[in-house]
Amino acid sequence: MRSLLKVIFWVPSAVICLVIFLQVYTKLGRTQGVEGLLRQEINTVKNEPIIFAALPRAAFEIKTALASEDARPLVINHYFTHYASPMAGLGQYIVEVADRYKVDPYLIVAIAQQESNLGKIMPDNCHNAWGWGIHSAGTLCFDSWKEGITTFTSGLADKYLAYGLRTPEEIMTKYNAGSPGGAWAEGVTQFLEELQTGDW
Repeated sequence: MRSLLKVIFWVPSAVICLVIFLQVYTKLGRTQGVEGLLRQEINTVKNEPIIFAALPRAAFEIKTALASEDARPLVINHYFTHYASPMAGLGQYIVEVADRYKVDPYLIVAIAQQESNLGKIMPDNCHNAWGWGIHSAGTLCFDSWKEGITTFTSGLADKYLAYGLRTPEEIMTKYNAGSPGGAWAEGVTQFLEELQTGDW
């Protein structure tokens, strides 16, 4: 009787485990491993692509972020850390401000990468990674990164996006019209793609 009960419980359990294993194995095969699976799952969370180059520790963080349906702050923070940016840790703030002004947070980061190597090439203690307000009299500086992020993002929304200038090419016509051969827009586009694909 005891043997019969074991068989009754063991067989269905074994079958269920086998089915789950085969589904996971098949899915991993289709998505080229765990990294591809993470990319696929992140993409299904939102209509916009949010992809992250999965590192062992980062994979857990991304999975956790998926529960709240927003991995963008983590992606930005890992990008900042990878490039040793002084803005590391401000991913959440950038996303909050970007959402408030309806700006793509990755665009904020991409322009900072193009203009100042994410805040590493600029006057000391200036907190202006975007070249915002630079003119013949000098460079506009801010007291903190948060002030710089807020001022730049609101300005981008009011002076560019509000007038239909949304793509790097369109923004360049006013932001850096003298860029030779469209190099500014090409750079910003490349950095946007890095953030969206996790390929950095």
